[in-house]
Amino acid sequence: MNPKPIAMIFNGVWSQYAVATAPKYRDWIDLVYVHDLASLVWSDYRGVIVPFQSDHVALGAHRDAIYRFLAGGGRMAVFGDAHHWIDAEWADRPVDNHWWLTQPDHPPVQTLDFGHPLFAGLTARQAGWHHHGVYLRMPPAARVLQRSRDGEVVSWTTTEYGGELLAGTQDPIVEHGVQQIRHLDHFVDQLVGWLGGIRPSASRMTIDEAAYGVPFLRPQPAAQDA
Repeated sequence: MNPKPIAMIFNGVWSQYAVATAPKYRDWIDLVYVHDLASLVWSDYRGVIVPFQSDHVALGAHRDAIYRFLAGGGRMAVFGDAHHWIDAEWADRPVDNHWWLTQPDHPPVQTLDFGHPLFAGLTARQAGWHHHGVYLRMPPAARVLQRSRDGEVVSWTTTEYGGELLAGTQDPIVEHGVQQIRHLDHFVDQLVGWLGGIRPSASRMTIDEAAYGVPFLRPQPAAQDA
């Protein structure tokens, strides 16, 4: 078993790298380049994160390996349009990323299943921000976890493949990596704990400049604290 319990599929997006190499997460997450998946030993990991902005066409070439991982009891969290390999149908929706200024009491995600371990103990604000689409179709035994203010499915989960597959249309890794939404430690900590078995420290994520080798400009976060 790999000493790091979680694999994060990586295709060169900066935010993915920032989260996986951050001091609070780097002991839990391995970055696995999407074009190296042919040599990945999936059973080395307890959980897999497929972040928003992933190359789902490339992932689709490894569909059989993904479903073998799930059949062996693995957990996978998928964010983004994965219709190339997942048994579900995604539809784009306009992104409302100003709701906290214009409609602070009416967030884009309205309904949450706090009975699922990913959301247990979180507030509605910590668990729901903007989303990039909805699911029009899911696997037959899927459990809906989040709905939009229009009642459409934002995330769902199923155990019908053996392990647990969770799919959502939000972008927690992207937003946490760029620190545009500054309260996502709560959600990402919960995600890491659910997939990896141990929840990280409650401290805020910081960027490890040494991971980049050269000085860089820190992203300026929006005023959107917890």
